[in-house]
Amino acid sequence: MKKLNFLLKVTLVFLFACVISFNLVVDRAMATGNFSQTCADIELNGSSLSADCRKINGGYENTTINLDYYIGNLDGTLSWGDHLFSRTCKEIYLGQLLSNREYVINAKCEKRDGYTYEATEINLDDHIANIDGVLEYE
Repeated sequence: MKKLNFLLKVTLVFLFACVISFNLVVDRAMATGNFSQTCADIELNGSSLSADCRKINGGYENTTINLDYYIGNLDGTLSWGDHLFSRTCKEIYLGQLLSNREYVINAKCEKRDGYTYEATEINLDDHIANIDGVLEYE
């Protein structure tokens, strides 16, 4: 009987640990992009995106992320994975798509020739996420 109780306790502890681990993995995995769904007062100042983002506990946190670390200018087109877009782009402003209310950056970015500018936009919800009240690149 003691052995059965011990085995039952070990099994319950193991199942509890699995459930907790699964929740942490799923919570992080589900965080990809879509910050606009859980953030308010979203603003762009130069290359800095700021917002009040909902935390897991229901409160809000004011947070800022410098997009120059994650977005670049690839021959007149804003692109993820590069950096310092604000150095070669002008008329940078925050917009919102009518179809799904996701946020985009609109800008005119310098092409390789050094004097021609191309109108371009990039969807911030593709890679910017709210991770417990903090804006992060994913």
